[in-house]
Amino acid sequence: MTNYNSAFASHITAMLELRDALGLSTGPLPFVMQNFDRFCLAKHPDATALTRELATQWCDEGESAGRSGYKMHAIRNFGKYLRSVGADAFVMPFAWIGKPARRLPHMFTDDELERFFNACDRIGPSKLSPYREHIIPVVFRLMLGCGLRPQEARRLRRADVDLDTMVLTVVEGKRGKDRLVAVGDDMTELLARFDRLTDVRQPDREWFFERAPGRPYPPRWLTAQYHRVRAIADGVAPGSTPYTLRHNYATRTLARWVDEGRDLGVWLPYLSAYMGHATYTATAYYVHLLPQRIAATGLTSADGIIPEPPL
Repeated sequence: MTNYNSAFASHITAMLELRDALGLSTGPLPFVMQNFDRFCLAKHPDATALTRELATQWCDEGESAGRSGYKMHAIRNFGKYLRSVGADAFVMPFAWIGKPARRLPHMFTDDELERFFNACDRIGPSKLSPYREHIIPVVFRLMLGCGLRPQEARRLRRADVDLDTMVLTVVEGKRGKDRLVAVGDDMTELLARFDRLTDVRQPDREWFFERAPGRPYPPRWLTAQYHRVRAIADGVAPGSTPYTLRHNYATRTLARWVDEGRDLGVWLPYLSAYMGHATYTATAYYVHLLPQRIAATGLTSADGIIPEPPL
């Protein structure tokens, strides 16, 4: 769990808890706000009000090419939250935040993936995260192996995982759409082993990955565990997020199809439907990454890159 220690700590925590309660994704917000918290603690330890000077100084710090879009969005949201609870706070104007250039997602090499999943398998138990040592090796393999969005993996209900037909039902994915996701033999066996193990400790659970009776894990928990795994793996894949696993599923699938000589124009609609994209344009974006990023990884196939975890 991310800790905050500045004079703004209680407000930051309350803002994140409110977003969780409303079902809103926090994404990287907990970690961006931790940067703000540390900045305040180091340079403005007595600051108790979010002023224009404080906000802009933090956004400018360490940004040689202009202000960080992540920081500006975060501090704008924080200012709006503070005002909503009656505090006097500066709210950064939306007009100040330019449209950020789309960053290319990190493309894992085979070695990086091996290190990442080996770290998943070494993560230990935690009193604050029941069964973490069993969930983490499975949920991240599921995201990479099936291209699921983080929220889709977190919010899989047990009833949505049909191990007999080897199909997942993603209920109300992005834009509220349902879809069916076929699962391979190895992933099905991994899910079945996890289900049997978890059923002993959490019988009659509603969610496949359940934090407490009737409650899935919140968004920031998954993000925190992802970065914890990265730290165990000596900081592998800097700048990546849990969503990066979905990006890598798409690019690796396309790279494999190229190696197999398949016509991407024919096969792209299948990938688009499988991943739940609203338009083919969203899927075609990954095609543009192939010459820029895939060649450097030395990819030839996806076989053997995801070692099985010990359950």
